[in-house]
Amino acid sequence: MKNKHNPARKIFSFFLAFLLIASFSLAGCGNKSATNKTSDGKTKLVMWTFVQQHADYWKDAVKTWNKNHPKQKIDLKVNVLPFDQMNQKLQVALNSGNGAPDIADIEIGQFATYTKSSTVPFVDLTKTVQPYMANLVKSRVDNYTFKGKVYGLDYHVGTTVVYYNMDIMKKAGIDPSTIKTWDDYTKAGQTVKQKTGKYMTSVETAADFVLDAMISQQHSDVIKNGKSAAAQDKNIKALQMLHDWVYKYGIAKKAESGNQDNEEYFAAFNKGNYASVIMPEWYMSRMVTYMKNLSGKIDIEPLPVFNSGDNRSAGLGGTATVVTNQATDKALAKKFVVESKASKEGAIKQWTILGFDPIRSDVWTAPEMKADNQYTKYFGKDIFDKISALKNEIGGMSFTNSAYPTVNDQLLTNAIPNVMKNKVSVNKALEDADKAANKKLTSK
Repeated sequence: MKNKHNPARKIFSFFLAFLLIASFSLAGCGNKSATNKTSDGKTKLVMWTFVQQHADYWKDAVKTWNKNHPKQKIDLKVNVLPFDQMNQKLQVALNSGNGAPDIADIEIGQFATYTKSSTVPFVDLTKTVQPYMANLVKSRVDNYTFKGKVYGLDYHVGTTVVYYNMDIMKKAGIDPSTIKTWDDYTKAGQTVKQKTGKYMTSVETAADFVLDAMISQQHSDVIKNGKSAAAQDKNIKALQMLHDWVYKYGIAKKAESGNQDNEEYFAAFNKGNYASVIMPEWYMSRMVTYMKNLSGKIDIEPLPVFNSGDNRSAGLGGTATVVTNQATDKALAKKFVVESKASKEGAIKQWTILGFDPIRSDVWTAPEMKADNQYTKYFGKDIFDKISALKNEIGGMSFTNSAYPTVNDQLLTNAIPNVMKNKVSVNKALEDADKAANKKLTSK
């Protein structure tokens, strides 16, 4: 018992324990460093995404990087996870400080959820991006900029257009290029339904791509001064039109599974169930992959407008690629991500591999944009000429405002379903959404 309380023995025991812990820590660090390299010297990096096409892009990007940087080769493992699962898993990993990938895709509507804490869990890319900024579409960089620091780069601009199935439109005797306003579109839809029995389009009940496009093109928004402002006149007009297409004019039906970006919907559009669909430019990748029956049959046109002066497009959707603060080699990961997204070579591949409108505007007129690939084969070689013509008419919204996730959640879970499924009046649904969202925002 006496020895148990001997001060010298206690000091010696403490010192021994310290040495053991230190040795284990050093061994752990050494092992981590060793396991971060392959047997042939490549640096291992892990990426998470929720879109298979994005994974294809990065698999090509790492080949390009390794060719251009033979002394800094990367071994990239890309994991494709379901959207909700990936976001939940990533948030848990970042909050716990363990288990996050080196690189990750963050959907635009989710970005603000990661900038609420005092420390953003992503690596600052500002200095690495700076040499490319003169050629990048600034609004797409701004979407992922927080307190003056750039934390991610997008895959595309997201120019929203109308995709017309010309087999149906020709049977109805309608030239889509003559459709200039939403009233024109509605009347054309009535003709399509009468002459072909087909629906002109679909309406989302669990997504808001079309609603956002209509709001954005009118220079409106769902957020004002950091608060929910969905019940504005222009927004009411947009949602009322979507409601009326289904219940008043009968030219639209509710989209399969509630949205237009899922395999059930792709199958329906591929079968010719709809004469048109309103979606961003990146939807071309979905068509090429999932709607092969329509190759050579799709015409792309600008959005019709409500009034003169409205934009004929909107920049919708978006996914930033970020480097997490748990990356094993942050410097290398930053260079890899930025070069793959912002370089001229990388930007062109946003088109040739993904079919997206690149975030670098200087490549929009490059010869590669007309070169033969799966997209020019499907849509024709003039497709990007049409997209480029809209570059000064691409509306935007406060997608990365800290209030947006809360406001959008109310729109998706309450306002839109109540209008489209429960036939609640548009005014009431949007007013209720504002009240609920602002109550949550005030309580935070």
